[in-house]
Amino acid sequence: MKAGKEGTKPAVILFMDAGAKSKAFGEALGDKDLDEAFGKVAYAAVLFEKGSDEAKKFSVSSAPTLVIVDPTNENKVLKTLNSSAPKTIKTEIEAAVKKIAKK
Repeated sequence: MKAGKEGTKPAVILFMDAGAKSKAFGEALGDKDLDEAFGKVAYAAVLFEKGSDEAKKFSVSSAPTLVIVDPTNENKVLKTLNSSAPKTIKTEIEAAVKKIAKK
Protein backbone atom coordinates (compact mmCIF):
# COMPACT_ATOMS: atom_id res chain seq x y z
CA MET A 1 0.00 0.00 0.00
CA LYS A 2 2.89 2.31 0.78
CA ALA A 3 4.19 2.04 -2.80
CA GLY A 4 0.79 3.04 -4.11
CA LYS A 5 0.47 6.05 -1.81
CA GLU A 6 3.86 7.33 -2.87
CA GLY A 7 3.08 7.07 -6.59
CA THR A 8 0.21 6.23 -8.86
CA LYS A 9 0.15 2.45 -8.47
CA PRO A 10 -2.99 0.54 -7.61
CA ALA A 11 -2.55 -2.24 -5.08
CA VAL A 12 -3.56 -5.76 -6.08
CA ILE A 13 -4.27 -8.11 -3.18
CA LEU A 14 -4.91 -11.83 -3.59
CA PHE A 15 -6.84 -13.35 -0.69
CA MET A 16 -6.12 -17.06 -0.78
CA ASP A 17 -6.41 -20.19 1.32
CA ALA A 18 -4.83 -23.64 1.08
CA GLY A 19 -7.41 -24.92 -1.41
CA ALA A 20 -6.88 -26.03 -4.98
CA LYS A 21 -8.78 -23.03 -6.40
CA SER A 22 -6.47 -20.59 -4.60
CA LYS A 23 -3.42 -22.47 -5.82
CA ALA A 24 -4.71 -22.37 -9.41
CA PHE A 25 -5.51 -18.65 -9.08
CA GLY A 26 -2.00 -17.93 -7.81
CA GLU A 27 -0.51 -19.89 -10.71
CA ALA A 28 -2.68 -17.97 -13.20
CA LEU A 29 -1.18 -14.72 -11.92
CA GLY A 30 2.18 -15.99 -13.16
CA ASP A 31 0.93 -15.96 -16.76
CA LYS A 32 3.44 -14.17 -18.98
CA ASP A 33 0.63 -12.04 -20.45
CA LEU A 34 0.29 -10.39 -17.01
CA ASP A 35 3.96 -9.42 -16.63
CA GLU A 36 3.51 -5.90 -18.01
CA ALA A 37 0.31 -5.26 -16.03
CA PHE A 38 1.88 -6.42 -12.77
CA GLY A 39 4.77 -4.04 -13.36
CA LYS A 40 2.28 -1.21 -12.91
CA VAL A 41 0.90 -2.28 -9.51
CA ALA A 42 1.94 -3.09 -5.97
CA TYR A 43 1.08 -6.75 -5.31
CA ALA A 44 0.49 -8.76 -2.14
CA ALA A 45 -0.98 -12.14 -1.30
CA VAL A 46 -2.61 -12.67 2.06
CA LEU A 47 -4.06 -15.67 3.82
CA PHE A 48 -7.86 -15.46 3.78
CA GLU A 49 -9.45 -15.80 7.18
CA LYS A 50 -13.20 -15.36 7.22
CA GLY A 51 -14.11 -12.46 9.48
CA SER A 52 -10.56 -11.11 9.72
CA ASP A 53 -9.97 -7.38 9.75
CA GLU A 54 -8.38 -7.53 6.28
CA ALA A 55 -11.29 -9.51 4.82
CA LYS A 56 -13.81 -7.10 6.36
CA LYS A 57 -11.88 -4.03 5.22
CA PHE A 58 -12.07 -5.13 1.58
CA SER A 59 -15.45 -6.96 1.79
CA VAL A 60 -13.93 -10.35 0.95
CA SER A 61 -16.15 -13.29 1.87
CA SER A 62 -14.35 -16.21 0.21
CA ALA A 63 -11.06 -17.31 -1.29
CA PRO A 64 -9.64 -16.94 -3.80
CA THR A 65 -10.49 -13.30 -4.37
CA LEU A 66 -8.39 -10.66 -6.10
CA VAL A 67 -8.99 -7.10 -4.95
CA ILE A 68 -7.74 -4.03 -6.82
CA VAL A 69 -7.41 -1.07 -4.47
CA ASP A 70 -6.74 2.66 -4.86
CA PRO A 71 -4.27 3.37 -2.04
CA THR A 72 -4.38 7.10 -2.82
CA ASN A 73 -8.07 7.16 -1.85
CA GLU A 74 -8.14 5.54 1.60
CA ASN A 75 -7.78 2.06 0.08
CA LYS A 76 -11.01 2.30 -1.89
CA VAL A 77 -11.81 -0.99 -3.63
CA LEU A 78 -11.87 -0.42 -7.38
CA LYS A 79 -12.66 -3.99 -8.39
CA THR A 80 -13.13 -7.43 -6.85
CA LEU A 81 -12.43 -10.46 -9.03
CA ASN A 82 -13.13 -14.12 -8.49
CA SER A 83 -12.05 -15.07 -12.01
CA SER A 84 -8.48 -16.13 -12.61
CA ALA A 85 -8.68 -15.50 -16.36
CA PRO A 86 -5.49 -13.58 -17.25
CA LYS A 87 -7.28 -11.48 -19.88
CA THR A 88 -9.87 -10.29 -17.33
CA ILE A 89 -7.22 -9.55 -14.71
CA LYS A 90 -5.10 -7.62 -17.21
CA THR A 91 -8.09 -5.56 -18.38
CA GLU A 92 -9.10 -4.64 -14.83
CA ILE A 93 -5.54 -3.76 -13.77
CA GLU A 94 -5.13 -1.51 -16.81
CA ALA A 95 -8.45 0.19 -16.05
CA ALA A 96 -7.37 0.81 -12.44
CA VAL A 97 -4.00 2.21 -13.53
CA LYS A 98 -5.76 4.64 -15.91
CA LYS A 99 -8.27 5.69 -13.27
CA ILE A 100 -5.58 6.49 -10.70
CA ALA A 101 -3.33 8.21 -13.25
CA LYS A 102 -6.14 10.69 -14.06
CA LYS A 103 -6.01 12.08 -10.52
